[in-house]
Order: sequence, then C-alpha cells, then structure tokens
Amino acid sequence: MNRLLSELIASQPLVINVEGPPGIAIAGFNSDSRLIRPQEMFFALAGEQRDGNAFIENAIAKGASVIVSQQMPAHIRPDITYVQVSDIHQFMAETAARFYQTAGLDMTMIGVTGTNGKTTIATLIHHLLTAFSQPSIFIGTTGIHVAGTYYATDYTTPPAFEIHRIIREGYDRGAKFLIMEVSSHALKLKRVWEMAFDAAIFTNLTHEHRELHPTMDDYFQAKSKLFDMLKPGGFALINTDDPYGEKIFQRGLTLQQTFFDYGKTAKAFKLTGSQFDHTTRLQNIYLTHNNAEEIFKTRLIGEYNAYNVLAVYAAMTSLGFDSKRIQSELPSLPDIDGRFEWLRAGDFSVVIDFAHTPDGLEKLLTAVHTIRGKGRIITIFGCPGSRDPSKRPLMGAIASRLSDFVIITTDDVHFEEPAAIIHDIIRGMTTNHYKAIEDRRTAIGEGLKMARAGDVVVIAGRGHERFQYIKDEKKPFIDREVLKEEATKLQLSIN
Repeated sequence: MNRLLSELIASQPLVINVEGPPGIAIAGFNSDSRLIRPQEMFFALAGEQRDGNAFIENAIAKGASVIVSQQMPAHIRPDITYVQVSDIHQFMAETAARFYQTAGLDMTMIGVTGTNGKTTIATLIHHLLTAFSQPSIFIGTTGIHVAGTYYATDYTTPPAFEIHRIIREGYDRGAKFLIMEVSSHALKLKRVWEMAFDAAIFTNLTHEHRELHPTMDDYFQAKSKLFDMLKPGGFALINTDDPYGEKIFQRGLTLQQTFFDYGKTAKAFKLTGSQFDHTTRLQNIYLTHNNAEEIFKTRLIGEYNAYNVLAVYAAMTSLGFDSKRIQSELPSLPDIDGRFEWLRAGDFSVVIDFAHTPDGLEKLLTAVHTIRGKGRIITIFGCPGSRDPSKRPLMGAIASRLSDFVIITTDDVHFEEPAAIIHDIIRGMTTNHYKAIEDRRTAIGEGLKMARAGDVVVIAGRGHERFQYIKDEKKPFIDREVLKEEATKLQLSIN
C-alpha cells in the first residue's frame, strides 16, 4: 500500500513548512529509526529519554524518504522531504487515518480506560466475542490479536500509525469489533485521535504515572478525553463507586450519548455481592440489572474482579448479546496472562499478577487473603526505576500490612540504581518481616524455599511482561518461566 505525500498533507492545517518534493510515495510509518524501512515516513518524536530529532540521519540511512518534526533540522538533504508540523502527535494520527482509510469503517469500537482493570475487562470482552463467533481485534498490554493472529507489543496503546494499520488489517480480514485498552499516555499524546468509539468504559483512577501527570487532576483530564470521543448514539459504562468515575458520569448526563453506571451504588448495573467458593475455586458474583438478579461464576478472584466482570457483562448486554449465554461462557474463558494466575507448587500456592500500583497491590493481596486458608502470604515485588518514586513507600506499606513476609526485589530498573529503588520501598515498610534481594530470579527462588504447606507466594508487578529493562539492556524475563525454572531446582511441580 502506497500513498502520495501530497495527498496525505493536502489541506492539513498542522503543516507549517515542507522542504523537498511533495509528490513522493509513502509506504508506511515509524517513530523508531532502527525499524524504518525504505519509503517510510519517520516521525522525530521528543520522547521521555531520547529526542527523535537526534536520529534523523539514522532513519535516512535506513531508507526513510520523509522526515516529520516540529522543528526543521539544521542540515537539509535535497533528496529527502522534510515536513515541519505544529503538533506531531495529532499529525501522526490524522496522517495514519488518511493513509489506511479507517474513517467510517463498519466496525464496533470499544475503548477501556482507567488505572487498573483495563486488561482484564478488554480481554474478557475479546474472549466472549470469540465465543460468540464475532471476529475481533484486541489491542492491549498483553499484546495485539487481529482476527486470530497475535503480535507482541511494548505498549498498552501503540502509536497512532500502528493502531490504524491494525484496524485496516483487521477490517480487511473480516473483524467486526475492536476492543482496546486506552492508556492516559495514548490520550495525552493523541494516539487515539481520529477515532470514534461506540462504547467507552471507565474502571477507576488511582495513584499512577506521576512522571507524565504532575497532578491527579491532570491524570483525570487525560482519562476523561476518551468520553469526548464517543460516537453519537454511543454509550459509556462508568464505575461510579470511584469518585472520579462519578465526575465523568455526572458530566455525561448532559451529553447526547447514553451513560450507564456500574458498581455497588449504581442504578443501571448494581453489584450486590461476591463470594469465593473454596470447593469449586470459583467466585460467585451477584448483580442486579433491570430489577432482575443475576449470578455469575468466574475463575477470577477478588472484589476488584467482581467489578471487572460486572463491566464486561454491562458492555456485552448493552451491545445486544444474550445474558444467559454470557453466564454460561464466563467460567470456561481462557486465563488472562499475568492476571491472578493461581498455580499449585506442591503443597502451597503461587499467584502471579501484574499489580504495579498501590491500589492494584492492595486489591491483589486482599483477594489473596480469601484463598489462603491458614497459611502465610509471602509477597515478592519491586517498583520500576526512572518512574514515579512517590508510590514506592506506599507499596511498601501495603505489602507489609497485608503480607506475613515481603521480599523486595527489582522490576524494570531502567536507568536508576536498584539499591535506591529498594531503599524507597523500605521507607514505607511497617514491620521488619522482610528482606531485600536485588536479583529478581534469586528473590523468586528464595520465596519458594521459604514457603510451607498452605502458604501463598505472591509474585507481583510484572505479570505477563516478557523483558526486564536494566539501563540500555532488554533482558528476557518472564515471571512464570523463572518460577518454573526455580521450582525445578527444588523438585517442585508447578501446575
């Protein structure tokens, strides 16, 4: 697929200046100079760690034919076209939408936003759509699924040019639905600009991403933008037990779209209770909708997952799917990678979960209390480096309060010293029932050695993630695989 640059930038008010031939053909896009292919457009983005303008020559060497930036480079080559724009993020989205011609496609688009719960809700909807024989696209933290094909990703919400490429590919392969996690980064950086959603879901808003959002209000304003992107006639599902959700809901009542509330205090989809069944190892979820009581069974544990399942039920029924069929499908849906993966290790249990925020860790450990019986909870976790340091002591306090023993270790340290990150976590610890082990593999092995019959070892913070980032190094590291390897050394079977 090729398009002329002149067609892509025609009547484009964001374009300030063009140097070089505008009639050049474009074959695709990228913002990573290492991945550029011939005839592609390179977006020189100013990132958190690096400025893309410093890699323009690298992109040209790889075959880039057009360079887009908010500033013209000092050195202009006559064989390359340079486009200066006022807003590179918005320009990227608008240009990608034109290139892949995604506007107005006959596809139901569902966006999920919030601090926690996005992956679980989006994945369950994707699994249910598959069970209902509805071809769909999934875009989220755990990867990208396009009508049965899986692609790995490093993003919760990928760059705009990737989103529109995926939508076009999925549509051409028969996809009728798009379900995607929409991060605050994506909303603030306009990755989902030029998209119109049929349904939007808000889960909650808690402490996270302070490196991008200096205040909670800034974080809230970013998340709120999703609900301005609803189509006329679209609907929103809002967790109004969350105070930020209540703000969105009240604002939504003044709009032309339909806003439904869900939660314990909601009127539309009311959560009336949840209970873990130790015999079946399923959670029973009780809800009321249209004055009718419903009971759902799921392998997902904890009250926070009751909220997630309620949101899924609300979305699917609002889209017109049969509630009884949803009930029957839920208990047998595939596990969600890195989300409350409950495993047996001999006579004790292991739970692997992505919980990486104070609220997420608290909800995870509270859920673990419902399954542990009389055993101990041994929690292994760390916090990322080069990110919001204020959450570290908060997570230390939560781990020490809700665990019998804590092993503090590393996550993605990026460009920070592991010892400094661990020190920040220790500042929040309220007991001395902990130890610090920098190497995450060693920490997991130590947790297994400590465990006794009936204990639960919780490995938190990374979940599905496939790599650990240490300075410039990207090391393969999957908690589940490392767990199995360390268990084998101890002659333990994981299942």
